[in-house]
Amino acid sequence: MSTIQDRVLLDRAWQLPVAKRYAPLLSQSATSICGPTSVANVLRSMGVPSGKNPFRRFGLRAMSLDQIVSEGSEVVPAGWSVNAFRPKTLDELRPHLRQSNDARYRYVTNFSRAPLFGRGGGHHSPLAGYLEEEDLAFVLDVNAGFGPWLVPAARFFDAMNTSDGRGGPTRGLACFEQLTPQ
Repeated sequence: MSTIQDRVLLDRAWQLPVAKRYAPLLSQSATSICGPTSVANVLRSMGVPSGKNPFRRFGLRAMSLDQIVSEGSEVVPAGWSVNAFRPKTLDELRPHLRQSNDARYRYVTNFSRAPLFGRGGGHHSPLAGYLEEEDLAFVLDVNAGFGPWLVPAARFFDAMNTSDGRGGPTRGLACFEQLTPQ
């Protein structure tokens, strides 16, 4: 198993500046609603009330990273933007991991479960922080069966550096950035 659910480390991760804003975490209620539920959690972490599907379109569908960015940009509060980031190297990923602890940023990660769990397909979940000293990303899996977990940055990169099966670019991060103070 390449993910970590050590109670002491998870307790530390929940104390990170942005992670604290995610409690209580919404879990997806059906398969293929992980993208909308992840964005709903991001909105709630910003103080915006949201149900499990904040999008204007039907939520029960597989979504690409680009769809999360496009539809997420339609529902974020004024002063926030949403962009896709597809790191080509682990060194390109680490600055975003560090930023995930900054309250001006929120992230939804799009990754393949296979490199992490040995099976499974694509999934979306919030990235709630980074334990830099341990080099561990804190992922708030919206699938209640997995729950929150930590993963070494290199394994996290491997899980994002995969095709979404649609012949397009790799998976990656949807970066929600606060451009103006609220």
